[in-house]
Amino acid sequence: MKILSFSSPFARLLVAGLFLAIGSVAPSAQEATGVEIYEFGIYQRGEVLGEFAPANKGYRHTAVSGMKHLQTTRIIPGRLGVSFGVRYRVQGGIGFMVPVRVVLKFPPQGLLNPEFPEPLFVDETEMMRTLGGDDFSAHTFDYPWEIEPGIWTFEFWSGDRKLGEEQFEVITPPIS
Repeated sequence: MKILSFSSPFARLLVAGLFLAIGSVAPSAQEATGVEIYEFGIYQRGEVLGEFAPANKGYRHTAVSGMKHLQTTRIIPGRLGVSFGVRYRVQGGIGFMVPVRVVLKFPPQGLLNPEFPEPLFVDETEMMRTLGGDDFSAHTFDYPWEIEPGIWTFEFWSGDRKLGEEQFEVITPPIS
Protein backbone atom coordinates (compact mmCIF):
# COMPACT_ATOMS: atom_id res chain seq x y z
CA MET A 1 0.00 0.00 0.00
CA LYS A 2 1.39 3.38 -0.96
CA ILE A 3 0.87 6.06 1.69
CA LEU A 4 2.59 9.10 0.16
CA SER A 5 4.26 9.47 -3.17
CA PHE A 6 7.16 11.90 -3.42
CA SER A 7 6.77 12.05 -7.17
CA SER A 8 3.99 14.63 -7.10
CA PRO A 9 5.10 18.29 -6.76
CA PHE A 10 2.49 18.86 -4.05
CA ALA A 11 3.84 15.98 -1.89
CA ARG A 12 7.43 17.22 -2.24
CA LEU A 13 6.35 20.73 -1.24
CA LEU A 14 4.39 19.37 1.73
CA VAL A 15 7.32 17.26 2.97
CA ALA A 16 9.79 20.13 2.52
CA GLY A 17 7.50 22.47 4.46
CA LEU A 18 7.11 19.88 7.22
CA PHE A 19 10.89 19.49 7.60
CA LEU A 20 11.32 23.27 7.69
CA ALA A 21 8.64 23.64 10.38
CA ILE A 22 10.08 20.86 12.54
CA GLY A 23 13.62 22.16 12.10
CA SER A 24 12.68 25.66 13.20
CA VAL A 25 10.99 24.40 16.37
CA ALA A 26 13.52 21.78 17.47
CA PRO A 27 16.40 23.10 19.60
CA SER A 28 19.89 23.05 18.17
CA ALA A 29 22.44 20.69 19.71
CA GLN A 30 24.44 23.84 20.55
CA GLU A 31 21.61 25.53 22.43
CA ALA A 32 20.76 25.60 26.14
CA THR A 33 17.35 24.04 26.77
CA GLY A 34 17.14 24.16 30.56
CA VAL A 35 18.98 24.04 33.86
CA GLU A 36 19.14 21.10 36.23
CA ILE A 37 19.75 22.32 39.78
CA TYR A 38 21.08 19.24 41.51
CA GLU A 39 22.39 20.73 44.77
CA PHE A 40 21.49 23.86 46.72
CA GLY A 41 21.81 25.37 50.15
CA ILE A 42 24.61 26.55 52.42
CA TYR A 43 28.28 26.13 51.46
CA GLN A 44 31.67 26.65 52.99
CA ARG A 45 33.57 29.02 50.74
CA GLY A 46 36.92 27.88 49.45
CA GLU A 47 39.85 29.94 48.26
CA VAL A 48 39.03 33.21 46.46
CA LEU A 49 40.92 33.16 43.16
CA GLY A 50 40.10 36.72 42.07
CA GLU A 51 37.40 38.83 40.46
CA PHE A 52 35.93 37.63 37.15
CA ALA A 53 33.63 40.55 36.33
CA PRO A 54 33.48 44.27 37.16
CA ALA A 55 31.81 45.22 40.43
CA ASN A 56 28.20 46.47 40.30
CA LYS A 57 27.65 49.26 42.88
CA GLY A 58 30.25 47.60 45.06
CA TYR A 59 28.78 44.10 44.59
CA ARG A 60 31.84 42.02 43.67
CA HIS A 61 32.03 38.97 41.38
CA THR A 62 34.71 36.55 42.53
CA ALA A 63 35.89 33.16 41.33
CA VAL A 64 36.25 30.64 44.15
CA SER A 65 37.59 27.10 44.30
CA GLY A 66 36.66 24.30 46.68
CA MET A 67 33.09 25.20 47.66
CA LYS A 68 31.91 22.53 50.12
CA HIS A 69 28.20 21.78 50.51
CA LEU A 70 27.22 21.93 54.19
CA GLN A 71 23.41 21.84 54.27
CA THR A 72 20.50 21.44 51.85
CA THR A 73 18.09 24.25 52.71
CA ARG A 74 16.29 27.22 51.22
CA ILE A 75 16.27 29.11 54.55
CA ILE A 76 19.52 31.07 54.89
CA PRO A 77 20.74 32.77 58.09
CA GLY A 78 21.76 36.35 57.37
CA ARG A 79 25.20 36.39 58.99
CA LEU A 80 28.61 37.54 57.83
CA GLY A 81 30.54 34.73 56.17
CA VAL A 82 27.50 32.61 55.22
CA SER A 83 27.59 31.36 51.61
CA PHE A 84 24.55 29.99 49.77
CA GLY A 85 23.80 29.02 46.22
CA VAL A 86 23.37 26.21 43.71
CA ARG A 87 25.26 23.59 41.73
CA TYR A 88 23.71 23.15 38.30
CA ARG A 89 24.05 21.75 34.79
CA VAL A 90 23.00 23.61 31.68
CA GLN A 91 21.00 21.16 29.60
CA GLY A 92 21.16 20.75 25.84
CA GLY A 93 23.72 19.01 23.65
CA ILE A 94 26.80 17.75 25.47
CA GLY A 95 30.10 19.61 25.43
CA PHE A 96 29.19 22.77 23.51
CA MET A 97 29.98 26.18 25.05
CA VAL A 98 27.01 28.56 25.32
CA PRO A 99 26.48 31.95 26.95
CA VAL A 100 24.41 31.75 30.14
CA ARG A 101 23.27 34.82 32.05
CA VAL A 102 22.98 34.39 35.82
CA VAL A 103 20.58 36.92 37.32
CA LEU A 104 20.54 37.33 41.10
CA LYS A 105 17.42 39.18 42.26
CA PHE A 106 17.64 40.69 45.73
CA PRO A 107 14.68 41.32 48.09
CA PRO A 108 12.38 44.24 47.10
CA GLN A 109 14.23 46.73 49.33
CA GLY A 110 17.48 45.97 47.45
CA LEU A 111 21.03 46.10 48.79
CA LEU A 112 22.27 49.53 49.83
CA ASN A 113 26.02 49.87 49.76
CA PRO A 114 26.83 52.99 51.87
CA GLU A 115 29.23 54.13 49.12
CA PHE A 116 26.42 54.42 46.52
CA PRO A 117 23.23 56.52 46.72
CA GLU A 118 20.91 54.02 44.99
CA PRO A 119 20.10 50.45 46.08
CA LEU A 120 20.99 47.46 43.94
CA PHE A 121 17.94 45.32 43.09
CA VAL A 122 19.44 42.84 40.64
CA ASP A 123 22.87 41.67 39.53
CA GLU A 124 23.60 40.00 36.20
CA THR A 125 26.66 38.25 34.85
CA GLU A 126 27.02 36.39 31.57
CA MET A 127 29.48 33.54 31.31
CA MET A 128 30.29 30.83 28.80
CA ARG A 129 29.17 27.46 30.17
CA THR A 130 29.63 23.94 28.86
CA LEU A 131 26.38 22.14 28.09
CA GLY A 132 26.11 19.16 30.43
CA GLY A 133 29.01 20.41 32.59
CA ASP A 134 28.87 21.06 36.34
CA ASP A 135 28.66 24.73 37.35
CA PHE A 136 28.18 26.72 40.53
CA SER A 137 26.68 30.09 41.46
CA ALA A 138 26.55 31.49 44.98
CA HIS A 139 26.54 34.54 47.22
CA THR A 140 28.57 35.12 50.38
CA PHE A 141 27.70 37.76 52.95
CA ASP A 142 31.02 39.62 53.03
CA TYR A 143 29.69 43.00 54.23
CA PRO A 144 26.89 43.95 56.65
CA TRP A 145 25.10 45.96 53.91
CA GLU A 146 24.65 42.75 51.88
CA ILE A 147 22.55 41.08 54.59
CA GLU A 148 18.95 41.81 53.62
CA PRO A 149 16.10 39.57 54.75
CA GLY A 150 13.63 38.33 52.17
CA ILE A 151 13.54 36.28 48.97
CA TRP A 152 16.73 36.01 46.93
CA THR A 153 16.34 34.43 43.48
CA PHE A 154 19.01 32.92 41.23
CA GLU A 155 17.76 32.88 37.63
CA PHE A 156 19.48 31.29 34.63
CA TRP A 157 18.89 32.68 31.13
CA SER A 158 19.90 31.90 27.57
CA GLY A 159 19.07 34.91 25.41
CA ASP A 160 15.47 35.85 26.23
CA ARG A 161 14.58 32.36 27.48
CA LYS A 162 14.56 31.59 31.19
CA LEU A 163 16.19 28.19 31.78
CA GLY A 164 15.40 27.84 35.48
CA GLU A 165 15.58 29.41 38.92
CA GLU A 166 16.09 28.70 42.60
CA GLN A 167 14.81 30.84 45.49
CA PHE A 168 16.14 31.26 49.01
CA GLU A 169 14.72 33.09 52.01
CA VAL A 170 17.30 35.02 53.99
CA ILE A 171 16.34 35.50 57.62
CA THR A 172 18.07 37.60 60.23
CA PRO A 173 18.46 36.32 63.77
CA PRO A 174 16.26 37.98 66.38
CA ILE A 175 17.85 40.78 68.40
CA SER A 176 18.13 39.76 72.04
